[in-house]
Amino acid sequence: MIKRTTDSKVGSEHLRRQAIAYIRQSSAHQIRNNRESSQRQYALVDRAQALGWPAKSIKTIDEDQGRTGTTATHRQGFKKLLAEVGAGQVGVVLALEASRLARSNADWHRLVEICVVTQTLLADESAVYDPREPNDRLLLGVKGTISEAEQFTLRCRLHEGRWNKARRGELVRSLPVGYRCAETGDVTKDPDRQVQRRLQYLFRLFAKCKVARRVVTQLADEKLQIPTKTWGGPRHGEVRWKEPDLAAVIRLLKNPTYAGAYVYGQYEYDSFDRSPTNGKAKVHVRPIEQWPICLKDVYPAYITWEQFVENQRILRANWYRHDSRGAPRKGKALLQGIVYCGRCGAKMTVFHYSTKEKRSPGYGCVYDYQRKGSGSTCQMMSSAGVDEAIANEFLKVVSPAKIDIALAALEELESDHEEARRQWDLQLQQAQYEVELARRRYEAADPENRLVAGELESHWEEALRGREILKRERDEQERKKESPVLENDRQLIKELSGDLERVWNAKTTSMEDRKSLLRFLIQRVHLDGVSEEGKIRIEMQWHTGTRTSLKIDRPLVGVWAPKTPDKAVQRIQALLPDLDYVAIAEKLNEEGHQSAKGLPFNDKIVGYVVRSRGWNQKRFQPGKPR
Repeated sequence: MIKRTTDSKVGSEHLRRQAIAYIRQSSAHQIRNNRESSQRQYALVDRAQALGWPAKSIKTIDEDQGRTGTTATHRQGFKKLLAEVGAGQVGVVLALEASRLARSNADWHRLVEICVVTQTLLADESAVYDPREPNDRLLLGVKGTISEAEQFTLRCRLHEGRWNKARRGELVRSLPVGYRCAETGDVTKDPDRQVQRRLQYLFRLFAKCKVARRVVTQLADEKLQIPTKTWGGPRHGEVRWKEPDLAAVIRLLKNPTYAGAYVYGQYEYDSFDRSPTNGKAKVHVRPIEQWPICLKDVYPAYITWEQFVENQRILRANWYRHDSRGAPRKGKALLQGIVYCGRCGAKMTVFHYSTKEKRSPGYGCVYDYQRKGSGSTCQMMSSAGVDEAIANEFLKVVSPAKIDIALAALEELESDHEEARRQWDLQLQQAQYEVELARRRYEAADPENRLVAGELESHWEEALRGREILKRERDEQERKKESPVLENDRQLIKELSGDLERVWNAKTTSMEDRKSLLRFLIQRVHLDGVSEEGKIRIEMQWHTGTRTSLKIDRPLVGVWAPKTPDKAVQRIQALLPDLDYVAIAEKLNEEGHQSAKGLPFNDKIVGYVVRSRGWNQKRFQPGKPR
C-alpha cells in the first residue's frame, strides 16, 4: 500500500494534470551495471502516487536511456517532455536529481522557465519545488549549476588523469597488426614470421616506389595479401589476411607504432569546424612536430623513426597541391607537378584535351584567375616542344652514369624477385600448417561419429585445395619472373646500356617511369613564353643547385600556324571525287607535294584537309566548277 504524503505546494490544479517521471542514464554500461540507480528512478512513479496522483495519470519517459545529458539535441524524450509541459498538460515533473534532466544550464533553465509559465512543479525523492516561489527558484538554479559543474569537474579530472598516464606511456592503446601484448604487459612483435616479413616487405616497397598506390599495385600483381586485425566480435584481435587496398596500406604507413614510438594527441578537434549532418566537431591531424606526446623507442620497431618521418613527407608531397609536386601520374605532360611560371613564380597547371582532338597537353598559369577570382591567364603554351627540350637535356646530363643506373636497377630487380619468393614461401608454409592441423583434427575424431568426422574431413579437403591453389599461383609468378642474370649477361648489359635514349623512348617505358627519373635530378622548371616573342625561355633547376637555361621556338598557332600549300589543296580537291584518301596521298607523294609541316602525305593528313574545308559534306562531279 502506498503511503500518501501531503505537500502544500501540490494543489488541485496540479492533480488534474498528469505527472511525468523522467528516467535517463548516460551510457549502456551504466544501464547494464548501475541497476540500483535504475530502480530508484523507476520508483519515482510511487513517489508521484504518494503525492496524490492516480496511477492512470502518471507517465514514464525513458526514451533517452544511454544518451548523455550534456545536450538536448539528440534526446527525443526530453523534447517530448518540454512539449507536454509547454502545452500545460503536466502538473509535476519528477526526476532523481537535476543531472538526470539536464547537464547543461541552458537546457535546465529553459525547462524551469516553461514550468513557471505553465505553473508546473518539479520534484525529486525528497522535496517538491515550485519554480514560481523565489526560494525554490533560487534552489533550482543552484541545483542546475551544480549539475553542470559536477560533470565539468569529473570530465577535467578524467582528462588530466588520462594525459598524465599518457605522458608516462602507460595509457593503454590499441596495438596495430604486427604486435602482441604479452601477459607481463610488454609489447612484442607478432610471433608469426609471415606477418613480420609481409610488413617489412610493404615498407621496403614504399621506400622504393615512393607512392602508396604503386605498393598496392605491386602486391596485387604478385598476388600477395596483407595482414589486418579483427576489431570487435568473438574474434577480436585475431590476424586475418585480405587483398591489399590503398586505405589499408596508407594506415600502415602513417602509424608511428611501426617506428617504435608511443604517440598520443595526433588529432585535435576543431570546435569552429563542425559537420553539417550531425554537428560534431571535425578532427584534424596535427603535424609531427606538434604532437604533444611522442615517446620514441618504446616498441620494437619495423622501421626507423627517420624513415617514418620521411615516409610522411613523401605522402604529403604526393598530394597534388600548389605547394607540392604530387605523385607522378600517367598523363602525357612530362613536367607535371614541377613546372612553374617564369613570370609570376606560381605553379603552372596542366591542361589536357579530349582524346578526339589528339593534341598535346598544355602548360598554363591561371593563379590569379583561380585563387584571386579576377584577372586573366598569365601564359599558356603547348607541352610538346618544352618536353622534348627537357628530355634531350636530361639524357645529355645522365649519359656518364648510364651503366651504373642500369646495373643498380638490375640488382634492385633481382632483390625484389628474391623477396617476393620469400613471401610466397611463407604463405606456403602457413598453408601447409593449416593442412596438417586439419589432418590431425580429423584423425583425432571418433570415426563412429560421422557428423563430426564428415565436417572435419571437409575442412581438411578445403585446406588441401587452398594449398594447391597457392602452389599454382606461386608457379605462375615464377614463370613471369626473369631468370637470374649471370656475369656474362652483366657484361652484355654494360654494352647495351649506352643506348639510354632508346630505353627512354621505348613504348614499354611508361610516363610514370619517365617522370620519376626526371625528378631524381630536376627539382623544378620555370617557363616564360611571353617576354620574347616567338620564343619560350626554359630554366631548369637541378637538385644540385645548378641552373640550366634553354630557349626554343614557340609553336606557331592560329593564323601564324603552317598551312598546307595551295597547290596541294587544289590537287586534293581535284582528285577527291575519283580516289579515296590513301590513293590521293600516294598520288600527291608521287608528284612531290608536301604537307604543312614538310612531311609526306598519308590518308590522315588528306582526311584532315578534306574535313577542315567541309568537302566531305558533298560529292564533287568531274568537270564541274567548285
